[in-house]
Order: sequence, then structure tokens, then C-alpha cells
Amino acid sequence: MRAVLARYLQVSGTKALVSLLMFLVLGAITQGIAFTLVVPITDDLLTPDTPVPWSWIAVLVAITVVHSVLHYRSVPMGNRIGADLVTTLHRAVADRASALPTRSLGPVHADRLASLDGSAVVVLMGLPAHVLRPLVAAVVTPLTVIVISLFVEPLLAATLAGGLLVVVAASFATARLLTRDEEPDGPEWLRRAYESPGAFPHGGRPGVLLPAVGQVLLWRIVELAVCGAVAVCAVLSTGDDVSAAQGVALIVLSALTFRPVMEAALLTSTVVNSRATLSTVGRLIGAGDPEPPTAEWPVACDVEFEDVGVAVGGATVLTGVSFRLAAGTTAALTGTPDGVRLTLADLLTGDLRPTSGRVLIGGVDVAAIAASEAERRLCRVSPVQGAGSAGSDGSDGSDGVAGSSPSLADRWRLALEGAIAADPALVVVDATAGAEAFATAPDLAELLSTLVRDRTCLVIPGAGLPLPHCDEELVVEGARVAVRATEVR
Repeated sequence: MRAVLARYLQVSGTKALVSLLMFLVLGAITQGIAFTLVVPITDDLLTPDTPVPWSWIAVLVAITVVHSVLHYRSVPMGNRIGADLVTTLHRAVADRASALPTRSLGPVHADRLASLDGSAVVVLMGLPAHVLRPLVAAVVTPLTVIVISLFVEPLLAATLAGGLLVVVAASFATARLLTRDEEPDGPEWLRRAYESPGAFPHGGRPGVLLPAVGQVLLWRIVELAVCGAVAVCAVLSTGDDVSAAQGVALIVLSALTFRPVMEAALLTSTVVNSRATLSTVGRLIGAGDPEPPTAEWPVACDVEFEDVGVAVGGATVLTGVSFRLAAGTTAALTGTPDGVRLTLADLLTGDLRPTSGRVLIGGVDVAAIAASEAERRLCRVSPVQGAGSAGSDGSDGSDGVAGSSPSLADRWRLALEGAIAADPALVVVDATAGAEAFATAPDLAELLSTLVRDRTCLVIPGAGLPLPHCDEELVVEGARVAVRATEVR
């Protein structure tokens, strides 16, 4: 949680927070003054044959107006700070995620990122907008009442000060009781919902309603008991000559004085319950994480797999893959299954990181090459890249209607022409799907030959793809790759 707040303060500074605190402190002081005015007003209103205390009521109205203005000014300030905090975290997490290879963000981290849009956002927005206000009032409002009472009735002030210590201790104990269990984040709630039949209406178990009601009732019982005890002590401390009206006024004063402390404890427990989620977010954006890759694209463009292995969830996808592809040569990646061949392509483009071993381009680990360099010098070609870029004239099997989706051949043509125009140093041609379009459009084979010429290229052929000149063939055999020195034409 500290990492989250530290990141916000690094970006936004403390000026906005100090301004908000100034308004909150002034609002808490005016609230304390208003609470003390309850005593003379209530006493006069409940005492028979006593005129209505219009002067005190006028002062109370004036104080209320000032408090309302301060509240009106501070609410948008708190909302703005909360929005800035959430936006800052969103951008920080997005920057971190964008620097990662496409498939390296596993399900566990994806769940944590999703939780940022759930309970974490609510908590972060509520910190300055809702939680900070009762925290300030819990300190400043009782102290204001105690200071004013000190000039009127020192014994009452001392009793209220002692009651404040009791209320703080009781609030702390109750908050600890309410936070004995960590609040689960979104993914954890989903897991519980699917694993526990009690989470469903007809599962035969109570679910979460009864425990939640029990916690609220427990909290209210403690709150009423503590406030009542302090109020009685305040009445008794003023002496035997206290009238019934004065006793009621002092009880109301005590309940109003210590209510902010109880509310602050309750809201703080909500934040503490989400500390696991905020800590996870802090680790995602924290300062101790590795820096993004910054290496430049190597001068040479040979490809080398050094004893590469990939395991997912305990299952071995690849093991002991080692081969070298010289710069400027083309290799065909054949065999089955297609999933392993696509995994090799993902490793080469840096979209997937190996569990063991290294993938090198020009002697540089793919994971160390800067994302901007890889985007400029490395190209992956497939018919998906050309989708939606142009219309079709119907010559390749489309209906020829203006504005209709481009045909498969058109998508291949757009992808190949775009790759040729980009002039990459390393090309991966993924033809595991859609290779049949080459049979209906002879110009595609020529475009493919132009693309792979004088470049380091890995072609993953599908059924119907006319292979260009290839210097060697890499044959997938289960979880291994065998290298054939003979040329494939």
C-alpha cells in the first residue's frame, strides 16, 4: 500500500493533498464548534419557561453555513485527487504491461490487473474523497470540543479527554476484529463462487449475508455502548446540580463528539481489508522491478536456440531445442503439431519467454532487445494483419460487393506488401491457416519469394503453401525439433 501512495506522490506532489487537508481541518474545527453549541441550545429548549435561544441558534446556523462551504469545496478536491491517483496507477500498470512480451502476462498477473479495476479502484478513489475526511474529523473534532469545554467546565473537558482515549482504544480493538480476515479480491471471489455451493441461492448454505449482518450489528453495539458510557460519565462529572435538560445536552454532546472516531475506524477497516490487493498493485508498479529491455538491434541477424525448453502448468511443450539459422537464410518449420510450431515462432519474436535456455538474435537475447527496436526490425506476417484494410473485387472468391470484408487472398496480399515495405531484418511467415489462398492468387507466391529474399526468415507452412527457396528444414517431432541439412524447395 505504501508503494501505491508513494508512486502517486512522486507524480502529483503534496500540494493538492495539503490543500485538501487544510479544508478538512477547518471543516472539522467548525464541526466541533457546532457540536458544543448543542449544549446551550438543547438546555434552553428543554427547560420550561426559558425563551428560545435565538442568538445561539443564529451562531449555529452561521457555523453550519461555513462548514457547508468548506465541505462543498473539499469534496471535488478529494474526488480529483482520487481520480488522479487511480489514473496514475492505471498508466503505471499499463506502461509496465506494455513493456512485457505479449504472452508473458500469465493468468495470475492478469487477475491482479483485473482486481485494480475492482475493489482497488473503489478503495483508491475513497482514500482522499471519503476515508481522509473522517480520519481528520476523528482527531480534530473531539480536540476542538475538549478545548472549548476547558474554558467552560475543566472537569467536563478532562472527562471528555479520558473518554477519547477509551473510544480510540475501543475503536482500534473493533477495527482489528473486523479486519481479522483479508478481503478477497475479484478473482478470489470468483474462485469461491465456483467452489462453494453456499455462494449460490439454492446451495443450502448461508453465503455471506449473515456474517456481514453480524459484523455490522457487532459494530453498532460496541459503538452505542462506548458512546453511552462516555456520555454518562460526562453527566456525572459535572456535579449533582445538573438538570435533566443539561444531562440530555451533555449526552448528545458526547455522542456527537466521539461519533467521528467510530466512523473513522469503520472506514479504515475497509481500507485495511483491501491491503492485499493494494500491495499486489504496488508490486506491479514498484520501484524494485527490473528495467524494460533497452538493447539495440544486433548488426548480425543469425538466429540461435540454445537448449530451449518451455513448460506450461507442469506440462512440457518444448524440451532441449537447439539449432542455428545463419543470417540471410530461410528455414521451413514443418511437422506437427501446429501448436509447437507456433510456440517456436512466439519464442523467436519475443512474445513468449522460454522456461529454460536462450533465444539469441545476433548473439543478443531476444528478451534484452528494446521493444521499439524489435517492432521496427522484426516482422510477423499472417493473413490476420491485412484484415479490414481494403475491399474486394470478387476475383478471389468474395462477393465483390463494395464495402464487404476483404477476401483471404486480399488479406495475404496486404500483409505481404506491408512487410516488404517495412523492410524488416527478421521475418516470421505464419501460414498455418489460410495457405489455400495461394492456389487462387499466383502473385502471392511471388510476393512471398520477394519478402524472404536476402532476409533471415522462418516460414511455418500450411497446406497449400508453395514454399519459396529454403536453405534448411526444421522438423517438429513432438516436443523436439530436428534439423535437416538438405534444402527444401
